[in-house]
Amino acid sequence: MLWWDSQSDYASFLPKMWDQIEEVAAIAQAVNPEIDNIKGELRRLVYNRFPQAADEEGIARWEKLLGVSSPLNSSLKARREAVLAKLRTKPPINLITLKEIIEAYMGVTVEIYLDGYTVKVRYRGESRIADLAPLYATAYETIPANLILEIAYVYVTWGEVLSKSWGTAKQGSWDQLRRGDNNASGNR
Repeated sequence: MLWWDSQSDYASFLPKMWDQIEEVAAIAQAVNPEIDNIKGELRRLVYNRFPQAADEEGIARWEKLLGVSSPLNSSLKARREAVLAKLRTKPPINLITLKEIIEAYMGVTVEIYLDGYTVKVRYRGESRIADLAPLYATAYETIPANLILEIAYVYVTWGEVLSKSWGTAKQGSWDQLRRGDNNASGNR
C-alpha cells in the first residue's frame, strides 16, 4: 500500500502526551480530511503522468497532446489503448534512424552527425534537391524539440580532387568531379 492510500492521522505525529488535549483532537479532525484531499490530488497527478494508470481527465490530456481522437462512447480502457498505440508508433529516435528516414526521402546516401544541438546532414548527388520542406516537416515531427536540423549539399573540394590521381580525375567530366562521383567513366 502506498503512503497516499492510507488514512491521515495528524495526531500520530505529535508527542504522546498531547493525546489527551481536546484542542489537538479537534485540530486533527479538521486537518485529517484536508491532508487526505491533498494526498488524493497528488495520487491523481502522479497516476495521470502514465497512460496505463490515468483517469478520464488524464487520458483526455494525453489524447490532446498526441492528437488522438477517441471513438464516441468509448471506455476508459479503449481510450488508454488508443493512447498507448499512438505512443508505440513513435520509436525512440537516434542518428541511425534519422539517417534512414532522410536517405529514404532523398534517395542518396547522407553523412549525419550531431554538433551541439544541431543535427547536420550532408549529401552529394546528381543535383541539389530543390524542395526539402516535406523532409523538414517529417524530421521535425520525429526529432526532439531542442534540436535543429541543417541539411546541406556538399560539393567536392579541390583538396579532394587533388588527393585522387590525375589519371583517375581525367577519366571523368568536370560535372562528375564536382559531384564527387568516384565512378567517373570517361563520358564527357
